[in-house]
Amino acid sequence: MLTDAERQAAALSLKQADETGVVIPQLSKTYPSMTLEDSYDVQRRWAAARVADGARIIGRKIGLTSRAMQLASKIAEPDYGVMFDDALFYDGARIPAKRFIKPRLETELAFVMGSDLKGAGCQLHDVLRATEYVTPAPEIIDYRTQTPRAIVDTIADNAAFGALVLGGRIVRPFDVDLRWLAGDAFEERHD
Repeated sequence: MLTDAERQAAALSLKQADETGVVIPQLSKTYPSMTLEDSYDVQRRWAAARVADGARIIGRKIGLTSRAMQLASKIAEPDYGVMFDDALFYDGARIPAKRFIKPRLETELAFVMGSDLKGAGCQLHDVLRATEYVTPAPEIIDYRTQTPRAIVDTIADNAAFGALVLGGRIVRPFDVDLRWLAGDAFEERHD
């Protein structure tokens, strides 16, 4: 477990990497005793610093949700992060490449909530009932640390969040089987 000072130093190093575009060594190498609890606290501190600088948290993200991505990254569990308003783009926007260190694009879905989820024990049907619509959401991931990374590295690094692009056809969550939704399911149909 890290000390308070080490957690703060780790958060500041990620913030600096994000601002300068210069990757830092994996936090798991700098702080070998780093735990999951430490990494989420580092992420929280980094997000708080971004908010103090004027960014606003607009949503949450889950990374490493597919078994294929977990195998590719040799990490066996999802990681969670936050999304910021200054990293939200809409379909057709020009996205400045210089704001990223080494961007990669992943096909994702955004669940735009119509009502809040509260309390423990929320189930899948609660999420679907609270979801107003689902829309394509290509995510630009970006690493602020060197690779390969351990789960504590990806968590502290805000689940590799770089930016999100929203736009395209929306669907209601009960109108399609979301488990089998392909990327072309959102194309406009003119049958």
